[in-house]
Amino acid sequence: MKQIGQLDVTDSKRLVLSIGEFRGVERVDLRQYVKVKDGDEYIPTPKGVNFAAEWIDDFVKMVEKLKEVD
Repeated sequence: MKQIGQLDVTDSKRLVLSIGEFRGVERVDLRQYVKVKDGDEYIPTPKGVNFAAEWIDDFVKMVEKLKEVD
C-alpha cells in the first residue's frame, strides 16, 4: 500500500489514506492507526474502510455533501 496522506486525530491516533492492489484490483484504504506504547511507531487497527478505487469519484461526492449538512 502506498500512503497518500494522514491526519492526526489525537496524540495516539491517526487516520491514514492509502492506495494499493489486492487480487489484481486497485483498492483505497482509510484506516485508523494507533501509536505503539513507549514508541513513535503507529500500527493499523481493524477500524477503517476499504473499497475499489473505481468508486473514488462517488466517495468524494458523498464526502462533499457533508459541507451541505446544517
